[in-house]
Amino acid sequence: MKNILLKIIFTFLYLAQFSLGTVVIDNPSTGTININVSQTSINRLVLPSKIIDIAYSKEKGLDIQLNENQAFIKYVPIKKENIRNIGNKTEVIGDPEILYNKAKEAEVFFITTGKTFSFMLNPKNIEAQTIIVNDFSADKKEILKYEIEDDYIATLSKITESVLKGGTPQGYKLKKRLRPLKDLKDIKISYLNLYEGVLYQAHLLEVKNKTKEAIILNPKEFIPIAEDSPKSISIYYDNEVNHLLPLGYAKVVIITKAKR
Repeated sequence: MKNILLKIIFTFLYLAQFSLGTVVIDNPSTGTININVSQTSINRLVLPSKIIDIAYSKEKGLDIQLNENQAFIKYVPIKKENIRNIGNKTEVIGDPEILYNKAKEAEVFFITTGKTFSFMLNPKNIEAQTIIVNDFSADKKEILKYEIEDDYIATLSKITESVLKGGTPQGYKLKKRLRPLKDLKDIKISYLNLYEGVLYQAHLLEVKNKTKEAIILNPKEFIPIAEDSPKSISIYYDNEVNHLLPLGYAKVVIITKAKR
């Protein structure tokens, strides 16, 4: 993330999209998981723990890039040149045609620090997909280690950063809860996701600027939204000026104590 400024109150200051097609898979079986992916766009796979290796057949035309517990999957298109014959010579006409219809289904193994996942990718002519895998069987000791292995401020920072990057904090349960919260004269606030851990839980909100003026959001405005006393409130504007631009969007992450 470039030029990120997160405003976090109560505890610290920290410098700091959902995909149109999002699929959440809870507690997958030990067998192969079948998923549909876009054959023309980059798809994102989010696993419960860090991906340390992958295995798949390179002949399937796949390009897979890894980042922590995320994999970005794209089918490489085929370039077809248009050729015409002139006498005993051939000539290329215009720009090559980009073809995606040769994409083939492929089985991919993702080896993580927790377990190995097997996915059968089915290429379709659909929008980019985000596939989020939750493993609710994760040992609470593993989650607790993630929450206490760093100091208090660093822990809240890494939870916030993971959420804002579109991932899931290690071992946390992701629950999608799309619903409007407030529709005011100048802004509209929507609840997106809840991330549940052992000691903490994180709430992801989206704020839309309804005006043609830039706005600076006050973290204190979001205190009433939290169901419990917040440990931190972070605002991500996704721009260099750190304002909610006219008709633009911002993300807000609120971390509270986990419910028992």
